[in-house]
Amino acid sequence: MKSNVDDKTLREIMYITPESVDLDHHIIALYYIEGSAPLMKMAEELAIENSTGTWTLVGYETLEVRKKYGAKIFRLIGSETSGYIQLAIEAENYDPEIGGINCLLSDIAGNVFDMKILNNVKLLDLHFPKYWIEAYKGPKYGLNGTKKLAGIDIDKENRPVIGAITKPNIGLDVKTYAKLAYETALGGIDFIKDDEALVNPKYCPLEERVSAVMEALDRAKQQTGKKTLYAVNITTRQDKLLELAEKVIQAGANHIMVCGPYVGFGGIQALAEDPSVKVPIHVHRVGHAAFTRNPKHGIDAALWSKLMRMCGADQLHIGSVEGKFYYDKLETQRTLNALRQTWHHIKPTMPVSSAGNRPGNIHISIETLGVDMMFLAGGGIHGHPDGSTAGAKAMMEAAKAAISGVPLEEAAKKYPALLRALSTLELKLP
Repeated sequence: MKSNVDDKTLREIMYITPESVDLDHHIIALYYIEGSAPLMKMAEELAIENSTGTWTLVGYETLEVRKKYGAKIFRLIGSETSGYIQLAIEAENYDPEIGGINCLLSDIAGNVFDMKILNNVKLLDLHFPKYWIEAYKGPKYGLNGTKKLAGIDIDKENRPVIGAITKPNIGLDVKTYAKLAYETALGGIDFIKDDEALVNPKYCPLEERVSAVMEALDRAKQQTGKKTLYAVNITTRQDKLLELAEKVIQAGANHIMVCGPYVGFGGIQALAEDPSVKVPIHVHRVGHAAFTRNPKHGIDAALWSKLMRMCGADQLHIGSVEGKFYYDKLETQRTLNALRQTWHHIKPTMPVSSAGNRPGNIHISIETLGVDMMFLAGGGIHGHPDGSTAGAKAMMEAAKAAISGVPLEEAAKKYPALLRALSTLELKLP
């Protein structure tokens, strides 16, 4: 059945003024778009695809339906064939609890990436009505909760959490893996985590590994007096996540870790909101660059991080200042803002810096990113010529010097492990 309203009329009502936007009832989406058609035409097609329309007029898409439920364009800035568009999207179209972010993104970050009229589309940001955010609990522990678990009193000595990534990332049996954790913990490190590649190989089974590592960390604590946290990787299919989390927690795990892009927003939310999961969730962003790195196409890294915070990530990777992976200063700052700034009842998420951190550059990282961070090192600790205990000591000593304002070279005169690290680990990264 054909519509009794002409296309021109349906398109005209898609435009509203910024003053007409209702922040209590609209989800605000910001996009960058470019293509070969006029900017206005592309914006209209994107808005139609994002809400009520299809490729042709249909009978039940009445003027009333388009007015009430169709996406509205209220800002359009750019050149002839590229620019920025802001849409006011009727929040009532999506239930925040049933469907939620998964359903929302399936629409507003779904078919738009496959439209022939658009060469590039990047979803840059979303603003939610308060009732939408209230449907999400966010992190259980978050930034301050993580620091507290690490034994950091933010009122007396506010500093970053310093941690180690076990290396080699795969290939170690349980006994060797636990021995390495023990040696690292002896160096006074706050946190140890599995690599994203390690979950449950036959030579290092998950539950056996957790028990062995926690026993090793207990032995280290008896010698140092310091508790070391351990994030065990439970990345798996969504319907097995809670079961696996419960198993490793029963085995003694005080943290769990998942790879965010592959367990998804729903997986993070399920873990965060389950009352039986009484440990923080460490979220790695491995794979995110497939949809965030292109500056013109995909989903913005800061927005993706904000949604992960909303779903309950206690800790989330953001990259490193000096490392082997892509780094954009502005994108990183926006991501930090998305994770740490006040946002209704949602606790701040602890940003995590990894990939290339080491004693010789931790001062630059702290100066750039601040102390409300977790800094992780793999080779920067385990590559120390005197072993992982010395590597952990050197990393902690370098961080302490940075926070105290002591030049690294000066601190190295006092700390032999740091001096050895600086003389051997300051290699150029690829």
